[in-house]
Amino acid sequence: MAQILPTEENFLLLFRRDNPVESSVEFMRVWRQFDKDCSGYIEADELKAFLRHLLKENKKDIEVTEEKLIEYTGTMLQLFDQNKDGKLQLSEMAKLLPVRENFLCRPIFKGARITRKDIDRVFALYDVDNNGTIENDELNGFLKDLLSLVNQDYDNDDIDFMKSAILDKWDLNHDGKISRDELSMLLLQQGRMSLGLEDEENE
Repeated sequence: MAQILPTEENFLLLFRRDNPVESSVEFMRVWRQFDKDCSGYIEADELKAFLRHLLKENKKDIEVTEEKLIEYTGTMLQLFDQNKDGKLQLSEMAKLLPVRENFLCRPIFKGARITRKDIDRVFALYDVDNNGTIENDELNGFLKDLLSLVNQDYDNDDIDFMKSAILDKWDLNHDGKISRDELSMLLLQQGRMSLGLEDEENE
């Protein structure tokens, strides 16, 4: 593929491979920044703005024309728009801009015994602003990581559905946020990440 694509398109794929975002919280902030119309999708014009930003930030010495940007946008859609609807949903954008590691994929969250230290690490990972709760982009990043464990194909509606289910079950004080204690109960009771999306048989 590197031999087929023009230099800038090749750069974009190499950038994707070599520069994953640090966390899904950061990913959701990028998503919100470029989903200008809040449609829940990155449409062609928004993807073009994202690619322009990426090229400007990382190849400052190269001026990319509007025609080239349109061409690159088309190529990226061909590569990552799996359902061919002309826009990128969350799971498709996540392949274009991958996260360095989904911490929830680690063995401790797949049936092993979860310790207080594990829970503290998860909370610190998502409570980026250190205000004692997981909220807004932090909560959306957490939900994105949960969704990616069970489904390769997900969009903004899936995030909203999961958020409603999680907050309904685990947001005990109904403030629209997840505290450390709420996260602790959530992770301890649902070691395999069903997280209230299915009825529990042994409640």
